Amino acid sequence: MPIFWRPQFRIGHDDIDADHRYLILLINTVELVLRFPDDPRNVDLALTELRRYAEYHFEREERIQIACGYLHLDQHKREHRALLAEIDVLAQRIHATLEDPDGGVEGVKAQSGEITAFLRKWLVDHVMKADMLLVPLFRKPAAR
Repeated sequence: MPIFWRPQFRIGHDDIDADHRYLILLINTVELVLRFPDDPRNVDLALTELRRYAEYHFEREERIQIACGYLHLDQHKREHRALLAEIDVLAQRIHATLEDPDGGVEGVKAQSGEITAFLRKWLVDHVMKADMLLVPLFRKPAAR
């Protein structure tokens, strides 16, 4: 079941919000290719793009945090590094399953629900908990 952008995901910075929308699209793509992994190249492309864009987004978000003087930058960076490591572990697990004669395509299909549930939870939890702490940085001052 795909995840959809919701207004409550918005943190108020156009670039970060756009990145989050694209990450949702990528997670939905990973879900699709894991449910139908007949071509391992599609699985690899989807996982590679998710990893690449997550890293790009985290770097951008951290630069924005630095520019705004965000006090919890170090903690946020640690969370980003942990999330990237989790993506790497998932990708290795999927590749190992595809290469395993007892796993293969059917093994990936069997794991697809668990993996995509993890990715959805990963994104939503990070946005709704850690990234929501950034909202005050982007609020417009009230007009006098």
